[in-house]
Amino acid sequence: MSETEPVLELNPSPDSVVEIVKKLVDEPWPRSDEEREILFANLGFKSGSRYELENEESPHQMTDLDIGLGGQTPGSSDTYNKEFLGVSVHLYGTQESGDPAAQSGFNNLRMQLTELFGKPDHPWDNEETPPCIWEANGRTITTHLFNRRDSSVMLSVEDSALAASVEADSISS
Repeated sequence: MSETEPVLELNPSPDSVVEIVKKLVDEPWPRSDEEREILFANLGFKSGSRYELENEESPHQMTDLDIGLGGQTPGSSDTYNKEFLGVSVHLYGTQESGDPAAQSGFNNLRMQLTELFGKPDHPWDNEETPPCIWEANGRTITTHLFNRRDSSVMLSVEDSALAASVEADSISS
């Protein structure tokens, strides 16, 4: 962040979001629904209803998730073949393109996550602001700034091995 960039009041605060990411990386990854429910209870997460998908036979299922931080943070928890894949949230969302709060939130999260997990990978560079990906303790942490039509920061934490399996399955399908 530059010294001239204004300090914006972000809800939820990037510090509280990074604290959740750190806990998701540090805690044992759930291998059953019971373990996932215990983790969610410890983190203050509340599961909602399951998304209705076009193909109910799909191995990929998503459930509404409230990460308990307030603000407009639509989230989901994801499973693949009934295994817990991870969580995803959209932060700092507005219906404005190029919103300064979304940009500031993305920059702040990127800076803090880089301090914790090292320099991120950028899987492609054909975007003005490419996504950032960190690997830590068997987890894949991804941030991506969307700001062309609407603005938001997508943040996800996934089981790296299961995510690789999902990717391989999608390529072979």
